[in-house]
Amino acid sequence: MCISSVSFAQWDSVHEINDFSKLLSSHVNPYLIKEGASLEANNLRANDTYGALSKRSAMLSYGTVGSYAVTGLHRYYKSAGDKHLIVSGSTYLKGAKNDSSTFIILRDELTDGSRWQFVTFKNKAIGVNGADNPQKYDGKVLITDNTDGARTTSILTADLGAPYAELNTGANLDASRWYQYKMGYYDGSTYYYSTARSNPILTGATVRDISLTDIPLGPSGTTARYVYRTLGNTTRANAEADTAFWLVSTIADNTTTTLNDTMTDDTADNGATPLLATVVAGSNLTPPISKFIMIHKKRLWMAHNPTNESDVYWSYAFKPDIFDAADYEEFRPDDGDEITFIKNQLGVVVIGKTNSIIKFSTISSSDTLWSIHGPYSFVGCQAPYSAVNSPVGIIYLSKNGLYAFNGQSSSLISDAVTSELRDVLWTNRNNVAGVFHQNEYQMAYTSVESGEAVNNKVIVFDIQRDAYSIDDKSVNVFEVLDSGSDEGTLYSGTSDTDGYVHAHTFATSELVYRSKSDLKTGTMSSVGVLGTEVSPSMELSWGFGCDDAAVTGRTTDSVLFAGAITDRPSTSGWWWGPIVQINADVLDKLYWSESLGGFGDITLAVRFGASSAAVSAASWSSEYTNPAGSDISGITANDWAQIRATYTSTDINYTPTIWNAENYAIRLAYSKEGAIAETIIPTVWKKGWMNFGKQKKKRISEIEFFYEATEGDINFTLENLAGNISKTFEIDFTVDPDDDLEDGYTGNKASKSYLWRAPVEEDTPIGEFFQYTLEDDGITAWKIFKIKTRYSLENIY
Repeated sequence: MCISSVSFAQWDSVHEINDFSKLLSSHVNPYLIKEGASLEANNLRANDTYGALSKRSAMLSYGTVGSYAVTGLHRYYKSAGDKHLIVSGSTYLKGAKNDSSTFIILRDELTDGSRWQFVTFKNKAIGVNGADNPQKYDGKVLITDNTDGARTTSILTADLGAPYAELNTGANLDASRWYQYKMGYYDGSTYYYSTARSNPILTGATVRDISLTDIPLGPSGTTARYVYRTLGNTTRANAEADTAFWLVSTIADNTTTTLNDTMTDDTADNGATPLLATVVAGSNLTPPISKFIMIHKKRLWMAHNPTNESDVYWSYAFKPDIFDAADYEEFRPDDGDEITFIKNQLGVVVIGKTNSIIKFSTISSSDTLWSIHGPYSFVGCQAPYSAVNSPVGIIYLSKNGLYAFNGQSSSLISDAVTSELRDVLWTNRNNVAGVFHQNEYQMAYTSVESGEAVNNKVIVFDIQRDAYSIDDKSVNVFEVLDSGSDEGTLYSGTSDTDGYVHAHTFATSELVYRSKSDLKTGTMSSVGVLGTEVSPSMELSWGFGCDDAAVTGRTTDSVLFAGAITDRPSTSGWWWGPIVQINADVLDKLYWSESLGGFGDITLAVRFGASSAAVSAASWSSEYTNPAGSDISGITANDWAQIRATYTSTDINYTPTIWNAENYAIRLAYSKEGAIAETIIPTVWKKGWMNFGKQKKKRISEIEFFYEATEGDINFTLENLAGNISKTFEIDFTVDPDDDLEDGYTGNKASKSYLWRAPVEEDTPIGEFFQYTLEDDGITAWKIFKIKTRYSLENIY
């Protein structure tokens, strides 16, 4: 017998990728990519479902503030329940009240393009930009000319340290003239003053007295507060340049915060004492111009004055309008560095400088005993607005990467993405912006490789998964809306000149039916609600009991009973929910908990309108079939909504059922943010070179994908290391797995799979190492749970 010296032994093997949780790990040998990691991960997430690969959600448009980049963003919550979104850009501060997307000018004529930081303290928003006087805002929006209580258009904020001025009914001051106010203080022995000015106010033709609010309190022991005012000026510019202020009122207490000024100019310039010149010979209480701001120990803290870049200042306790001239500290003033952040960490003030991190102990009740400690790290923060508090410490960007300061030392946390951090345009580091939100640190930056001049990338660090990804987003500033009726949504201001404010995630609101009484609010035909209040069951049913008044006196030959059985009258029926007001801007998904029993089906439809009557007149949508989340984002949202459930059964002895599972029977998810703001989201996931754990050549016969998606498609490419195999095919997410059993798509409405079979040709995938890439440019979210590869080994003897 002759036996050939060459033979092929083949057997089937399976390799599975079922963990995507580590996402991006670009700073690694491409042959050593660990389980769950990849060489590229653009616009992806690993935290929607643990281990699954998810496309990030599209950003939503909240509104636009002008034709310029957004340089500051703050959600200002008032104790009365109102909330304002404050935005800076160009030379403006602008604001929108509650959920309005219409912005009004709060302050103009500010330093062009400066970055603003804000805090909310003592029921007012306070902002600094390192160039202008600190500003304060109390939520006032009335700017109607010649109206009691109104301020002047475009000047709704006041300098921190001064009162607000607004019109008051009266005719004592000059008509159509500009005025401003300053404050002075006296404690029986010492005068104090502030150079801060109120908002300039233009009197009306008839309503021309002025009311002052939020008049600052003086230091402890103050016995008199002096209110000084300019005389009427013909222009705003003249008023702002006017240095002649006259005493118009003395407040003989340290508690009153409002005043009606009715003194005429003729009386004011009589020179009542003390003159302002006398007061300014005393101690200065003016809040300093600063870049950075925070709240600590009941005080307002500021840092980085333009001429004193290593100084930190603090206000009187509970009095953010006044800063004692002696209440400041120099932090290594001669080291050639500057302060780049000030943070409150575990009750301790942490000062970040360009090349060091220092702590300031404020344990003592006396600030004269506060002390400087450190430096604790010589890896400083070189991108000021990258620094944020997080559960792992203060995360910040240094020249060599992202670091976390835990209170004792700084540690590098970005080794896995070193190449991406090297792509940060260092000359634009002062515009790098960071935020911590839902266990993720996000940092917007300008990519060197892109050739752009403004921020166009966002690196996302998932602390829980220890995973990185890169987003393509134009972001200049971040803000988290996480109080009041807000739901922790991440917002950002654009780095482009389109002035957009975006929501990065749906602040998901839901219309939910979960209890028996919830479902019984609807209208039913051949459908009834059974079960208990907390465990209802809605199914094909008579909907009433045998002793119900609706059947009293009926006979068995009634039309009501024709073709019916004891349990139900028909094989079809419907439930119409009540028309309800939801005020939706964007629709997300429609869910329901169903049990079909093998003989039936349940589909849902929706309709919307600007009013209850409009909903009644509207047409129903098409029927939705995926109870695990039917995508309804393509429907135009509106203020009022209604849901319909349609039941069918092929056997009257059996009924499909909607019931309460996971605390809902039917729910409609929507957002009150605006429309989707992106047209493409370029997604890329690229694995390293894989040999499936076998140091031999392989012949790939099948690749199967397990996914969750209903719209869009994705391209999959496999390549071998030799470079002679490169195959790309498409997975169409819109294909119903029940339509064709031969097309490779299987599964059910919620979980799908697609099986690709390699061609039996000369170019069939053969090689020792393979690389997989997933790509798409759509905006519809999807999830990949597993990629399963079937292959055979080839051995030569």
